[in-house]
Amino acid sequence: MLRIVTASVVAVAIGVALTAAAQDTTRGVAVYVNNEPIHDWELKLLLPQVEADMASRGIDPRGRAVIETMIGRAIDSKLLAQEARRRGIEPNQERIEAKMSALAKQAGGQGALEAALIKSGVSYDQLRSTVVQADLVRSLVEEEHGGEVGEPSADEVEAYYHEHAELFTEPDKIHTRQIMIKVDADATNAERDDARRRAEAARERAVAGEDFAALARQVSEGPNASRGGDLGYTSRGDMIPAFDDAVWSTEVGGITEVIETDMGFHVAKVEDLHPGDPVPLDKARPLIQSLIIQRQNAQIIGSLLADLRNTADIREPGQ
Repeated sequence: MLRIVTASVVAVAIGVALTAAAQDTTRGVAVYVNNEPIHDWELKLLLPQVEADMASRGIDPRGRAVIETMIGRAIDSKLLAQEARRRGIEPNQERIEAKMSALAKQAGGQGALEAALIKSGVSYDQLRSTVVQADLVRSLVEEEHGGEVGEPSADEVEAYYHEHAELFTEPDKIHTRQIMIKVDADATNAERDDARRRAEAARERAVAGEDFAALARQVSEGPNASRGGDLGYTSRGDMIPAFDDAVWSTEVGGITEVIETDMGFHVAKVEDLHPGDPVPLDKARPLIQSLIIQRQNAQIIGSLLADLRNTADIREPGQ
């Protein structure tokens, strides 16, 4: 029966040292699925995809949530691949080679891909094994679907676009300027207090009506001081959290309180707010097609996993 993965598994996965030693069946194993190990390097290869997916859904891709999501997906993928093999399904070698070629091209060539993998502690064969497993899952879904999942029709794409308009809108952009008073990492308390006083004095002058850009050129110690502290247009989440929170809670034309970050103290002025524009249908079409196919696959996979999880033996190393 399915066993709950406890916090110790999460602790294993959190470790940054996810190295090729994970190939050993007693080292670098996060969890066993029906006696088949999921290695730390498998989680490492999965992490960027999980982070990007969580971020796209507005979920902070950090901490325990990303680790639990990553382990859950790795378990699901392993269960589905095991079921594919049990049914005698073979991976599609042509698709696998095409995927490996695409990954090499994306990395800048075969040599660049292998060098990047070595640097991250993952081998080329390990990467290939994850591609094979993903193709097994795809082949299993196709068998359940009665054939390869077809491309959505133009009507389906257009309907999805209008029904989920909020997904196809560019993010709001905010235009800010800043005055920054730098503080070194090894600064004394007295030096930090002096920097704060200078930032507060600059804010008082700005609030009193002095031209913010001119004031930034005069007193800011930031890299954009010569441009009047101009940070241009940025989206929510582009800046350091403390700075981001402050400017996005300030009205256009307003000046923030003094903001403290690891770099020092900041005072920002919000110059403009540009609401996000809708993404044209033609530009959104490839993503919508992918989302529709994913939804179809998710329905099939969900049904399969409901049965597979009920009979799975999932345990931590040493259990």
